[in-house]
Amino acid sequence: MISQGTISVIIGCHSPIHSILVLMAWYKLYRKWPRPWQIVCIFLHDIGHWGLNYLDDYEQKKIHWVRGSQIAMRLFGPKGYVFVASHDVNSPYISRDGLLYRSDKYSWSMAPYWWLWSNCIFEPKLRMERTIKNACKIFQESVKMSINTGNFEETHSFYTNRCEK
Repeated sequence: MISQGTISVIIGCHSPIHSILVLMAWYKLYRKWPRPWQIVCIFLHDIGHWGLNYLDDYEQKKIHWVRGSQIAMRLFGPKGYVFVASHDVNSPYISRDGLLYRSDKYSWSMAPYWWLWSNCIFEPKLRMERTIKNACKIFQESVKMSINTGNFEETHSFYTNRCEK
């Protein structure tokens, strides 16, 4: 059986579409495009979900940053490693003010509804016993509130906290 993370990286919420949205968010936040090495790292930052069941096992989710950081290290040295690692709250390199962290979180506020909807089809656990429309609405409202308050909260927590709303 294919893991949740593999599906997510190929066609779900950690797919290349997410990376394109991160690029768009970067431009919107910083009024410039990332450097070429940063663009490669943006496309690598969630590759670590591959093979993981990150929705069922938070311990697996917590290590997803490692694989992309290791690849970035081989390609770009320590700057690549730290850049990718800094996007995740479970990494010792976390930087909530970091360029990748903020653009990664901001990207979800820009995500088109059709893509959020498709994520709920390809990754049905994202719905959490809700209709797709309601799941998408609650998730995006949570993201926007987080950004508007300046917190740029970790988005996986919105998935896990949706049960309480």
